[in-house]
Amino acid sequence: MTLSHTNTTSHNQSNLKVTDISWQLLKQNDQLLPARTLSSHKGHHGHVQVIGGDHGYAGAALMASQAALVSGAGLVSCATRPEHIAAYISRCPEIMALGINSGLELLPHIAGAQNQKKVLVLGPGLGKQAFGQLLVQTVLQQLQSSSFGHGMVLDADGLNLLAAKPLITGQSVDFLSHHVIITPHPAEAARLLAITTAEVQADRLAAAKALAEKYACSVILKGQNSIIAGKNTQGEIELYRCLDGNPAMAVGGMGDILSGVAGAVLAQFMAKGLSSLAAAKLACCVHSKAGDDASAEGEIGLLATDLLPFIRQAIQAKSLGRTV
Repeated sequence: MTLSHTNTTSHNQSNLKVTDISWQLLKQNDQLLPARTLSSHKGHHGHVQVIGGDHGYAGAALMASQAALVSGAGLVSCATRPEHIAAYISRCPEIMALGINSGLELLPHIAGAQNQKKVLVLGPGLGKQAFGQLLVQTVLQQLQSSSFGHGMVLDADGLNLLAAKPLITGQSVDFLSHHVIITPHPAEAARLLAITTAEVQADRLAAAKALAEKYACSVILKGQNSIIAGKNTQGEIELYRCLDGNPAMAVGGMGDILSGVAGAVLAQFMAKGLSSLAAAKLACCVHSKAGDDASAEGEIGLLATDLLPFIRQAIQAKSLGRTV
């Protein structure tokens, strides 16, 4: 059975080829996470470090961390304001919560050989004040100075700060040497491309492609039928359209959940030598499928955290057998 069917865009969009995908199609074509071996341990499944949660936005980083846990990351840590640590441990003791107030305090936890296998999730609840700006600057400078290919998911105010300060590290930012997924909604995409939100929505395929080219990364452009863009093994940009998802997901916190899922999938895919594009496709479809399952009782009143048990079901649907 083929993975999907290929469509061209409608008449009001650029003539770009897009492939429709869904969780069901990925499952049928053996593109979910494989079963774990009996000898596996937490180090085999990646370490996700969420960075965010300024004053007033503590929940965002917590939700991203929880989503990373239920998506299979072997370890999840969260660097956030010290005032949030007690609440995080109370809500989810599996998260290794780290209190920081500056980029200098974060640096030892993202620099050095011992941290090269971490996937950073930068942005949930980060805010756009000095706290957020210094953390974005620290992380991006670390990536630019490293010869090692790091993994990162950039979301929310991480994207807004990059759009507002494109030279935040002293030079233009691209992620060519790294494994990066960005997850903008249409307004964030517009800021990154210096166009209007209406222009993004008028041609979502072209906008996703432009972001993938500008930042040399994989893209999940959120919205109805989210668009995934990124380079294949031949260096060509491919475009995918996720058929899962529904209006119940139009609520605060859904993007934070997606960023956690994307970080965990990227961490596990990197360990297997798979691409950030493949990780973005699976993360988007798992998140949207969970939204469909969680909204079975209706589209009004769904909470972002309602997705967590359904994410766990969707992410491991392939894990019915076991290898040695």
